[in-house]
Amino acid sequence: MKLGRSVLELMSEALGLDSNYLLDLGCAEGLSIGNHYYPPCPQPELTIGTLEHTDAGFITILQQDHISGLKVFYQNEWTDVPTIPGAFVVNAGDLLQASLSLSLSLSLSLSNIVYCP
Repeated sequence: MKLGRSVLELMSEALGLDSNYLLDLGCAEGLSIGNHYYPPCPQPELTIGTLEHTDAGFITILQQDHISGLKVFYQNEWTDVPTIPGAFVVNAGDLLQASLSLSLSLSLSLSNIVYCP
């Protein structure tokens, strides 16, 4: 949970706001942890991955390993998210998008898919 709060503080600062801005909006309320594991696929042509979606919460934090498979829809095309083992990818979710749209008229939420490389 400390990681989530730290990311919200850093995101606030990156937006040029006070570091507590998103925390003060209540974005850290109800933080939870979920785990998904996508193992390597020996026959990727037989898999379906996930459908296009946006993440429903405030933020989703993904810890990367050496397996790729995440794409985001950016500038009208699907773009691979480069893998950096041990790095974290932070997806802005729909609730964060709604909070920022109401208060700052910003757009951050991206459609994404997971596929088997």
